[in-house]
Amino acid sequence: MAKLTANGVTLAYDDVGGGDPPFVFIHGLACNRSFWALQVENLGRDFRCVNVDLRGCGDSPAVPPFDMSTAADDVAALITALGLDRPIVVGHSLGGLVCLLLNDRHPELVRGIVLADAPLNHARAGFDDMVEAITDEGSMGALAMTIESFFVEETASDIQDQVRMTMLTCPPDVAAGMLSNSGVFTTGLDDLIKKADRKPFMTIWGGRPLGDPDHLRDITMFVRQEPMVGSGHFFQLEQPAITNALLRAFVDDVRWDPRIT
Repeated sequence: MAKLTANGVTLAYDDVGGGDPPFVFIHGLACNRSFWALQVENLGRDFRCVNVDLRGCGDSPAVPPFDMSTAADDVAALITALGLDRPIVVGHSLGGLVCLLLNDRHPELVRGIVLADAPLNHARAGFDDMVEAITDEGSMGALAMTIESFFVEETASDIQDQVRMTMLTCPPDVAAGMLSNSGVFTTGLDDLIKKADRKPFMTIWGGRPLGDPDHLRDITMFVRQEPMVGSGHFFQLEQPAITNALLRAFVDDVRWDPRIT
C-alpha cells in the first residue's frame, strides 16, 4: 500500500505492475480497494494497475466531502500525480457512477470505461431515500436489506461475510455523503452514458442487473455488454477468472478502437 495527497486529501492505493494501457479500479459504496484485489493481482502481470480507497473508505482518512463528484476529482488528481497515461477506469457499483463523472469532468484522462454492475436504475431515481435512512438511523444497518439483495444462491458464504463486514462497518456519514449528490444523475445520466460511449465502453452485469441493459442498448451505439450469469452483485469476487478475462478482452477493444489515438 502507498499513500499520496491529491485534491486536498490523502488517498491510499496499490500500484502494481507495468504495461500499457494502465488500469484504475474504483470500488463501490462503503467498500474499499480490496474488492478489486483479485483483478489487480492478475492484470498486474501485464498492465500497470492502480487500486484506490476513496475518502473515508479502507485506509483513506474520512475528510469530507464524500460525494461522487469529489471522488471523481480525487481519482483525476491521483491519475495525474502518478503520471498514468489515460488509463482504463473500472468502477464497481457506485464506483461505476464515479467513472462516468470522471469521464465527464476530466475526459482527457480517460481512455476507456468499464462499469461493473453500476446502479444505473437507482441513479436515475436518486438515492435520497437511502441517504435519509442512513442519516435517521445513524448506522449502516439501514442498508442491511439492500446488502442482502446483492447475493444470489451461488454467492459463497465467505464472500457474503466479507461484504457485510466491510459495508456495515463503514462510517454512516461517509456512506450518506457518497450518495448525497445523486441529483447529477437524475436528469443527466443518459448524457453521461452517451459521452462514455464515445470511447471504448463496456458494462458487466451481475445476475440481477442494477441497470437496464435494453435501455443502455437503445441510447448507445458501441457499448459492449456482458452478463455474468449465476453471480451476484460482487461478481468480481465470485467469478474472478471470468471477470479478468473480460477485462483482458476489453484491452483489445481499446487497442483496436479507431477513436483512440
